[in-house]
Amino acid sequence: MHKRRASTLRLSGTLVLAASLLGCSGGAQSDKASGNGSDLTSLEYSKPPQAPEVKSAAIPALPIEGYLVSQKEKEQILKASRMEAKSCMARFGFSYSWSTPSGQKVAPDDNASNRSRRYGIVDPVAASKYGYGLGVAEIQDSSGQAPSAAMSEAATRVFLGNSDPTVKVQDGAEVNGQKIPEGGCAGEAKRKIGNGLSNRAANEINMASFSVSLSDEKVKAVLARWSQCMQKHGYDFKSPLDPLKTMGVGSATPREKATAQADVQCKYETNLIGVWNSVESAIQKAMIGKKEEILEEGRRETDRSLRNASAVLSGDRR
Repeated sequence: MHKRRASTLRLSGTLVLAASLLGCSGGAQSDKASGNGSDLTSLEYSKPPQAPEVKSAAIPALPIEGYLVSQKEKEQILKASRMEAKSCMARFGFSYSWSTPSGQKVAPDDNASNRSRRYGIVDPVAASKYGYGLGVAEIQDSSGQAPSAAMSEAATRVFLGNSDPTVKVQDGAEVNGQKIPEGGCAGEAKRKIGNGLSNRAANEINMASFSVSLSDEKVKAVLARWSQCMQKHGYDFKSPLDPLKTMGVGSATPREKATAQADVQCKYETNLIGVWNSVESAIQKAMIGKKEEILEEGRRETDRSLRNASAVLSGDRR
């Protein structure tokens, strides 16, 4: 297995959704993953050893992070793909530009593990300042491109080619005497750079392990202790994910900040982060063992795409 740098990520709505769908209770045994009988959710996993104490925002890396694609890697692949598409479009007499999408700023080493917010808020300083909000800067467009404009019908035909039935481009269609590439310029760019933008198997394990962990006896026990601790502070929550359903949007009120601070304090007092993280690590190791070959294949494809992207960005397109 590749040993790659670990990272942290902002709160992922998909993990919260998984929790809300599955709930934080279940009848599974502590060392067996529950679920619908699929090869990921029904396998056995070893009981984790004594959980390390985690009383800071520095959460141990999860095993699956070695296979996930980082934000920096995604941006490099995307930029090179767009440059290839732009070059292709120019051959047909069309311009192609893009701009950085708006939204929250993401650190280069972040990935889909969402570790810094995977178990809810974990930073007492952030809790006191922003409550459950992220408190991070908005993305500033640094692409150097003009704002993306809507493509004309003719440009769209060249860009998408026969990949979209609604565009109605026949195989072998030509524009100005040149054959439109298979899948259009977007398809050409993807073939040149590769399919390494995402490791599907790693993403599936990243989600499945979190869902399965909710039925683990150790996790259920520490969630109950955390809930009891929160009750002592005057808050009635069953799970650290519950406050996120109503808080974390807009400016934090004094009550939200107080709730978030109590939340973090109770996580530290009960060692919720250490317990949950160790259980999920054990689950992921079992899942990785089941899917290691396809995970490695996905990682190799990402590395191939990165090499191709590096060549494009350096001007070497041999």
